[in-house]
Amino acid sequence: AGDMHNAMMSSLVYAIGSYWAGTKLQIVRDSFAKSRILMEKQNHLMGLAHQTPIERSMLILIGADETDLPGQPSFGEAIPYASMLICFQKVYMSFMFRKYEHMKASAEIYFGYNVNSWSLVYTQTAQAFHGGLAAYWVFRKTNDAKWAERASRAKFAIKKWADCNEWNFQNKLLLLEAEEAFCYNDIDSAKSLYEKAISSAREHRFINEEALAYELAGYFFMEFGQKDVSLNFFLQAHEKYHEWGAIAKANAVYEFTMTSMGASALGVQ
Repeated sequence: AGDMHNAMMSSLVYAIGSYWAGTKLQIVRDSFAKSRILMEKQNHLMGLAHQTPIERSMLILIGADETDLPGQPSFGEAIPYASMLICFQKVYMSFMFRKYEHMKASAEIYFGYNVNSWSLVYTQTAQAFHGGLAAYWVFRKTNDAKWAERASRAKFAIKKWADCNEWNFQNKLLLLEAEEAFCYNDIDSAKSLYEKAISSAREHRFINEEALAYELAGYFFMEFGQKDVSLNFFLQAHEKYHEWGAIAKANAVYEFTMTSMGASALGVQ
C-alpha cells in the first residue's frame, strides 16, 4: 500500500509550494484537486485544514464561483495552528483585493499568534512576506509604531533568507524595502527599489510577485501625483496577473484603474 501519510504530505507541499512559486494557477488548481482526493479518501483532517484556506484563496483569485469553494474543516480553538492559517489567508486576500479595514482587523488577530513556533518554513516565508506588506500598509495609514515594528521584523526575516537564497527571496526583500521607503516618503529610494523588485521577480520567474510589485509601484506613483507613470504600472500588473491565471484579481486591478484614471486614460470610448 505504500506510505500514504508521506504521499499525502508530499502532494500537499507540492501544491502549496507551487502556488507561492507563481506556477500558473490552472496547474496549481489541478495539484490541489489531486491532493484533496488523497486526503479526503484518508479523512486526513489536519492536512485539509492546512490546504483549504490557501486553496480557497487560489480559487477566488481565479474567479471561481462561491459554490465551487471547498468547505473549511473546523477545529474551533482546539488547534490554534489551523485558526492561524485561516486568519493569515484573510489578511492575504484582503490585502490582494485592497480591503484595508478587513485586512487591518484580521492582521491584528494574526500578529497575536506565535507564528514561528508552528509554521513550516515553506508557509512561514509567505507569511513573513505578505504579513510585512500588510503591516507597512497599515503603518502608512496610521503612523502607529507597532505596525512599523511588525513590518521591520518581517523584513528582517526575509533578509536572513535572502542572504542564504537570493533566487527565492531577493525580490521579496526589495519589495518590502520599497514599501518601507514609501512609508517614510523616501521617493528616490522607493522608485529604485520598486524597479529592482520588478526586475528581480521577472529574472527569478515569480510572475505572481512581479504582478504584485507592478501593482504596489502603481499605488506609490499615484500617491505622488504621477498618474501617467502609475497607469503603466497598473496595466503591467493587470497583464501579469492575467498571465498567472488570477483572472478575478486582474479584473479588480482593471476596474480600479478605470475608476481612478477614467476610461479615456485606458483608451476606452
